Amino acid sequence: MNTTRLIERFSRYVACDSESKNERAFCELIEAELVALGLSVKRDEAGQKCGSNGWNVYASLPGVGEPILFSAHMDTVPPGVGIQPVVRDGVIYSSGNTILAADDKAGIAAVMEALEVIKESGAANRPVEVLFSVCEEIGLLGAKYADYSNIKSKQAVVLDSGKQGSMVNNAPSMVELYAEITGRAAHAAISPEKGINAIKAAAAAIAQIPSGVVDDVTVMNVANFLSPGKSNVVPEKASFNIDLRSFDMQKLEERIQQIEATLKLACESLGATFKLDVNRKCDILFVPPESPLIGRLQEVYASLGVTSSVERTYGGADSTWIFYNGIDAINIGTGMTDVHSTGEHISVADLETLTKVVLEMTRPV
Repeated sequence: MNTTRLIERFSRYVACDSESKNERAFCELIEAELVALGLSVKRDEAGQKCGSNGWNVYASLPGVGEPILFSAHMDTVPPGVGIQPVVRDGVIYSSGNTILAADDKAGIAAVMEALEVIKESGAANRPVEVLFSVCEEIGLLGAKYADYSNIKSKQAVVLDSGKQGSMVNNAPSMVELYAEITGRAAHAAISPEKGINAIKAAAAAIAQIPSGVVDDVTVMNVANFLSPGKSNVVPEKASFNIDLRSFDMQKLEERIQQIEATLKLACESLGATFKLDVNRKCDILFVPPESPLIGRLQEVYASLGVTSSVERTYGGADSTWIFYNGIDAINIGTGMTDVHSTGEHISVADLETLTKVVLEMTRPV
């Protein structure tokens, strides 16, 4: 591994703008580098399906034994335009007015550096497959619409978590609900009795919908309450979203039914109506702790002197969709810190360790 090259690579990647839906330039950059390394490269139509000008990038490197997939996402959250990385005391920051985009270009840099090391060394390796996705930050869309016929691996390492040594093997099913309440408009001063106040109905429902940690395996959040209009008009429309996540599918279904029943009762009491749209973002991810993939990762971390841990998270990652498509997928920590903020940073040491983990996982076993 060449640390100077790794830092330069990471810096080059974060300086290439790729906010969600605008990943094209970075897709082209990564494709060109993969081709230069001699890998077979493909793209798909996932970008068209999720409104991006980019695409998922696939690549493969022949080897010996069972193949392994490495995955990371190319898109970033805003503010991610004009990123200027700064190295200070062994830590890489942005210049301060943007994110750094270690989420998730640290993962991409580690995979690309490992691939270059493999090509340089000529050492034996497992068949390696790569999936770099678009639009992860806005709903895991690139992974959702990926063409899994391009992938032969039954094991995947996703490089998109925080703490170095963490191995996320369990993530919840995620659902976004959109509730729209319809009342009846009327002049609020001249004929208020003719109106049906959609805000009142929505507020009555929201007051009965729990938020936060609602049981030992479920979290919920109510957000985006909207009812535009004039103050002298009884509001006809109101809407809001609910983010619902659970490690138990039965409890998740029960919560959806409870939300619908709550809306029905609140609307009927005032004469309003409602519609409830349910957008299922992903199903549950669960790879058993005793799986061969976790066992191998634990061996690798131990060999590098890194304390590892098997964890569950309420957060989302591409690993969920990869798992849904029949591949054991573990989301590992990269060392990125304070992501989605202008204080985001990552140490050079963590980038080096991450690259070593990738390299060790490519060794034939």
